[in-house]
Amino acid sequence: MKAVYSGLSLHHAKAAPFKELIQDLLRTPEVLGLDNYDQHLNTSRLQHSLNVAYYAYLISKNMDVNHKDLVRGALLHDLFLYDWREVNASAQEHLHLHPRVALDNAKKITEVSEVMEDVIVNHMWPLGNAKPKTKEAWIVQASDKLCTVFEISNQSLQALRHPQLSGMMLSLLFVLR
Repeated sequence: MKAVYSGLSLHHAKAAPFKELIQDLLRTPEVLGLDNYDQHLNTSRLQHSLNVAYYAYLISKNMDVNHKDLVRGALLHDLFLYDWREVNASAQEHLHLHPRVALDNAKKITEVSEVMEDVIVNHMWPLGNAKPKTKEAWIVQASDKLCTVFEISNQSLQALRHPQLSGMMLSLLFVLR
């Protein structure tokens, strides 16, 4: 497995410092279960969470931040195990609800520090009301937005290579806006 647009597999030796920070979480049924849910178009929520964690790690690599809490919080930022389109909540309600659900789920599988809590609860800024308080949370919320663009653009480029899918992808982009 690798992050979108990254040429480096997470199994490569250069990725070892990153992977060590989340190895235990990647073995939990809850985190592995994220692979059963779509996040952006056909990117699984697990792939999205790995993307966000990896790019947040790269962005922060030379910064004075708590890398462990940043990466772990990023991996768990969308730890809600349901398809929000199938529950009785509007997109606006989901925007405010899912960070709290993710935090509750994270607390069930690991110790959650104040930094991790800030990362998880405030990752939707500026769309949600909650504003990040720590450098780590600011980095993760930016990485979350960056990865969303990466994931959607990557899939759109793939669709352009397969003309029969282009119309479907464009339709999905209009529906998701």
